[in-house]
Amino acid sequence: MRKIMPADYAWENDWPEEIYTVTFVRGLDERETLRRFGVADDNIHPADDEEVMERVEETDGCCDMLLVTRAGDWTIAFEYSGWEGTRPETLRELTRNGGEAVSVMRHNYATHDFTHAADGRIRTAFRPQTPQERWGSHPDALNEDMRELGLEPEPDEEFPYVSGSVPAALALASRICGVLFTPALLDGPLLGGVITDPVPDDPREGDPLARHGLRAFDRKLAEAIDDASPDLQRRAAVAEARRQCELAGVADHPVLAAALASAERGETRPVGHDSPLAELIRGYESELTGHPIDGATGEWTANPAADPHRSPGDRRPIFSVDTGTGMPACPSCRWHHRPGEAEREAVRPRWQAVTSVRHALSPDARRAAYSTHFALVHGGQVMADPDHAAAVTATLRAASPQRTPDPADQDRKRVADAGSLDPHGP
Repeated sequence: MRKIMPADYAWENDWPEEIYTVTFVRGLDERETLRRFGVADDNIHPADDEEVMERVEETDGCCDMLLVTRAGDWTIAFEYSGWEGTRPETLRELTRNGGEAVSVMRHNYATHDFTHAADGRIRTAFRPQTPQERWGSHPDALNEDMRELGLEPEPDEEFPYVSGSVPAALALASRICGVLFTPALLDGPLLGGVITDPVPDDPREGDPLARHGLRAFDRKLAEAIDDASPDLQRRAAVAEARRQCELAGVADHPVLAAALASAERGETRPVGHDSPLAELIRGYESELTGHPIDGATGEWTANPAADPHRSPGDRRPIFSVDTGTGMPACPSCRWHHRPGEAEREAVRPRWQAVTSVRHALSPDARRAAYSTHFALVHGGQVMADPDHAAAVTATLRAASPQRTPDPADQDRKRVADAGSLDPHGP
């Protein structure tokens, strides 16, 4: 049999779906697959594209609807703007009693995901952008195929980053199940339903940030944050968010200034959907993606997934929604501009900056510090700055009494911006 290669998934690079998860399941039919995902029997029904798009709108882009179809001996479960199939708890439920499953998630605003599970256990899992970091009961079981597909499991560089890795991850999944996934398989209606009873989360054990991306890219900075006091972690998070706002030219924005002032006072809580900061983030996301916002309501008026075809001139149809009834008002009634790469790059620093402010407001000070500083160490981030990351590490170590400062870090500490982090506080 011919080996599946990334070229077999070349269509994926031009597919408009920015967030989705496809899960291949062996040993279960369509209805049982839906049940084990958490879809109630009385909710299983044929669903068409219109229903799916409405559900994406209703859930504000975090869709909980699942569609299934059959391909050979495998059932394919697909989630538009969802990721239930990536959860270890879900995969164990799908594969208990001798089953097998492999899932691939594309998430343009976080990290992609690949997981292979069998007989109730996670065998091999990794993020396709960083295939050198793997976990599971058999983390090296797929190394040969990964290498052939460009997902080098043992790279020469310490922290390489694989761009455009989703086609390779899908090809790896196809090598396991022998099924080639294509958008044509989603032509519906397909059997589906809303996940109302998802598999419960496992009880938390160990460090909840053990797999945070910061630890994979800069362990020294992560350890420096770990050793800092909660107060210092919070001040570091606020200082880094403010620095990113200054770099992006939005430090004087009243919403951001107010949010950072609240974080400095210790007034932290999750950012609500209808808060001024969330509205500002959606505004920048609209500029970044081209998905329009209703100026009167502040809500998305287009579904991120509703882009099945592009028109000449790189413009696309907008699926308008009546904000009074929530029903589609005029499908494809006008064309909307899709931002070019130059436009996206111009707005990306502002989007990154406001996102860092949201991270700084996390009630968990350690998580706030991890998330705001991740942009410094990830090569794909517009704010990446390894020199500044090293300077922050040195400053945190010097300010943490439980550690002896590393002499090698003293020079780095001196290059830290005066406003980046004052170890003595305001």
